[in-house]
Amino acid sequence: MLDTYIDQFTSQWSAEARKDFRQKPMAIRHNYHEHQAFSDMALAELLERHPRDMVDFCTMGEDATDRDSWRAGDPGDLTGMELIEAVRNGKLWINIRGAMNLDALYRPIYDSMMDDMKKADKTLRPGTAEAGILISSPTAQVFLHSDISETMLWHMRGIKRFRTYKPQLPYLRDLDMEAVLLEEQTEDIPYNPEWDADAFTVDLHPGMATNWPLHGPHRIENQSGLNVSVPFEISTPESRARNGVLFANGILRRKLGWSPETQSPYSLAGMAKRLLSKSIKLHKQLFGRKDVPMPCSEQTFDITKDAPDGFVDRKVA
Repeated sequence: MLDTYIDQFTSQWSAEARKDFRQKPMAIRHNYHEHQAFSDMALAELLERHPRDMVDFCTMGEDATDRDSWRAGDPGDLTGMELIEAVRNGKLWINIRGAMNLDALYRPIYDSMMDDMKKADKTLRPGTAEAGILISSPTAQVFLHSDISETMLWHMRGIKRFRTYKPQLPYLRDLDMEAVLLEEQTEDIPYNPEWDADAFTVDLHPGMATNWPLHGPHRIENQSGLNVSVPFEISTPESRARNGVLFANGILRRKLGWSPETQSPYSLAGMAKRLLSKSIKLHKQLFGRKDVPMPCSEQTFDITKDAPDGFVDRKVA
């Protein structure tokens, strides 16, 4: 369906927000949340037509330090609207991966948001980018994690408390980012509640968006309402350069037993490590296994619209 009204939707960036974009945690206002594509009906229809293997259904525990409580479930044959109701009344998190850039209804919104970010920062040069849609329960949370791409979170519905921490010790170890890039672990990292005193914290209401520096650890606690958000994950020359150094450090640490330092990606040592990373990745692409799955949990529950938390645990054999 051709979106003839997309010109009505935009975002507002202050001079300070433009200056801080991609450099410091910041927040802006927008009106994309008013688009009918984020209504219950539109999201339910999206859930029914989007490839099911590109949708994650998860739940989690109450303790923000218990990242192992994050687990996957099975939606069964529930309709899109039944899934929406299960999320609204339960404790669930749904990630519709690639929805914004792959679905015809959402692609114009994706393009408009990307244009907004490029206008805010003329140096932004996306290589690859994708954006999904997150639908989560009023009491859901996302544990502390660090993304390998530059990220911007556009919030549409509900209220969520967003916290991000500086991408440095004690909040983030290079060892963790190396493990993520080498696909040894997911993006979840250890969390200490004492760090909250140092966090950039903002309550995201409908019509807000936030961005933070590359690799900045962050976590989310929903406050009320059915939450709907759009996370943009953008690969840029800057993120690829930084990740190239960390990837090479991880290889040197594991294969040679070294304890390498993390140099600037543009120093001589940094450029040598980036070249090493490209060489190893090319070799794996040509001669290695084609598909190396990320660590993930088996499905341990079934989504059930009438259950108190929106799901029923499977019995352990």
